[in-house]
Amino acid sequence: MINIDEPAHKQFRPAIFRLGFRPFFLFGSIFSVFALGLWAMTLSGKINFQPHGNPIWWHGHEMIFGFVSAIVVGFLLTAVQNWTGQPGLKGWPLIGLFTLWLLGRLVLLSSSLLPLSVAATIDLLFLPMASLVLFNSVYKVKQWRNLIFVPVLLLLTLMNLLSYLGSFTADIALMNTALYGAVIIITFIVALLGGRVIPFFTDRASDWQRTPSIPALEIATIVTLGMTLLAFFSGHELVLQITSALAGLVILIRWNRWGWKHTFKVPLLWSLHFSFIFIPIGLFLIAAGLPISVGLHSLTVGGMGGMILAMMARVSLGHTGRQLVPPKPVIFGFALMILATIARIVAGIVPSLYLPLIAAAVVFWCIAFGLFILFYAPMLMQPRADGRPG
Repeated sequence: MINIDEPAHKQFRPAIFRLGFRPFFLFGSIFSVFALGLWAMTLSGKINFQPHGNPIWWHGHEMIFGFVSAIVVGFLLTAVQNWTGQPGLKGWPLIGLFTLWLLGRLVLLSSSLLPLSVAATIDLLFLPMASLVLFNSVYKVKQWRNLIFVPVLLLLTLMNLLSYLGSFTADIALMNTALYGAVIIITFIVALLGGRVIPFFTDRASDWQRTPSIPALEIATIVTLGMTLLAFFSGHELVLQITSALAGLVILIRWNRWGWKHTFKVPLLWSLHFSFIFIPIGLFLIAAGLPISVGLHSLTVGGMGGMILAMMARVSLGHTGRQLVPPKPVIFGFALMILATIARIVAGIVPSLYLPLIAAAVVFWCIAFGLFILFYAPMLMQPRADGRPG
């Protein structure tokens, strides 16, 4: 492993571009609040929002490929430095990748700004460029175990391309299926990373001792989620219900082995565990034959949004050289994300409460991420507290 430290006077300024998690965690969070606020005002009829595609497609697309993808890339660009010992992306190359992500968000905001073909081309470049950076770091040290994230990001790009093709051809089924597929792929990323970090964090911060992973369970997670992805494209509802049930069961068994009973006194732990649990819950809701949006929003709001908030809160503290104790208001944000997920699930089940529960879920999300932005922006924009690079 090479030495990735460097003298303080040689570290890039401003500090926010010293490592991938910094700009993507901060501005991804800001974008999520902006995008949800815009969606809520559109849904309530307060504004006439005309993005590319349509407001419904834009909402789903931007929460997946705008918000979640930014956080995933920020995390991977940071984690790959620890995995490989290779210096992480920083400085002007990081600014370039971040700018590409930001341009993708801006060009989709208005259908009159640029042709959809141009906007799609700009947006579609982000994930392949990020995967190239990851590939370069992994290839240098021949660390093939972590190469899996490269094809996964490229597969996510394919879902993005298919969603645009659906928009070009006015094929609503293709637009929706591509977004559903993207949710399952990101669920796979969260499940894979969760299996690495949640047991590790729990072992480090509680009296629980980690047990070795069971390879058969890890393989079963990949297989059953892959089957669920294919089931969405097959269009066979019964097949989708069966594969979702299998995937949910496997992931639930994995989660139950990660020491969740020992986490109640540690907010950075229970927030991870009780966000992750919405992944098997979401898959079981799909298996139960409820409207697809019910299960998908359990996956996206809880399994992704809640996990992202909890993970960012922990990773940002560790990688800025601070004690692993989140600000107390952010702990309140963890609870709000659980409430937001429950509200969004119930909204899809009880039509008479749809609008007020959607409004509640949006408010809870915006407060939770707003608290993260308020308390973590100074950490992300300033040098590490211990003076080290990154």
